[in-house]
Amino acid sequence: MSSKKEQAINEIMTSFREMANLTLNQLTLLERLMNTSDEALYGKLVSQIQEAENHIDNLEVVIGEQFTNTIVLYQPVASDVRRIVACYRMTVNLERIGDRIINLLRIIQKVKKSEEYASISSLINNMLASGIIMVEKSLLSFINTDPDFAIWTIKNDSVIDEMNHKLLLSHINKSKIDERTRSMLLSYVEIKDMISNIERIADHATNIAEASIYSMQGTDIRHTGIGKEEVKG
Repeated sequence: MSSKKEQAINEIMTSFREMANLTLNQLTLLERLMNTSDEALYGKLVSQIQEAENHIDNLEVVIGEQFTNTIVLYQPVASDVRRIVACYRMTVNLERIGDRIINLLRIIQKVKKSEEYASISSLINNMLASGIIMVEKSLLSFINTDPDFAIWTIKNDSVIDEMNHKLLLSHINKSKIDERTRSMLLSYVEIKDMISNIERIADHATNIAEASIYSMQGTDIRHTGIGKEEVKG
């Protein structure tokens, strides 16, 4: 590999690692925000999350440009192409995780003082914690070239979704929400939206894991189902 080509690929990986770390930090900040009753700390965490989001958006543009320039100028070999294509696919999903986090900030601001949210917040926090673990393991799979972490993430997406749906439906049925009460109905709709955004974070983690497998094995399992036998085992 030429020194310029190697440098270009290393620059993509450096930008990617920075973006991954920012996203993981965003998720950690969100988890803290959802567990605090301190208004001053809440405001500080919101500012930190929004600042990180701006940086993540900028990095997505930078990585896109680095990706294009590397392909056009240096024509990397197939294994390097797989690696940087996978990296770019992960970049898109990291940016979308950031968007989901911003959505969650908006929703939390609306419902954080409602009785409905207070009664179900522990379940939602557990959902978020599960999603964060999936994001962490999917990224570690790529960074450490560890297919086991990728397979774990893909296997646990449906398991965690099913578990959380059962818990949440059970709680909602027990809570006897009166849909004639406008404020309660609005809170219920917002909480459903919150759950949907957390589930999408887990979906993006699965996408990252699939891209990691593509980078390591050259197998694209997104639509063909190739490799699902190992995943389901």
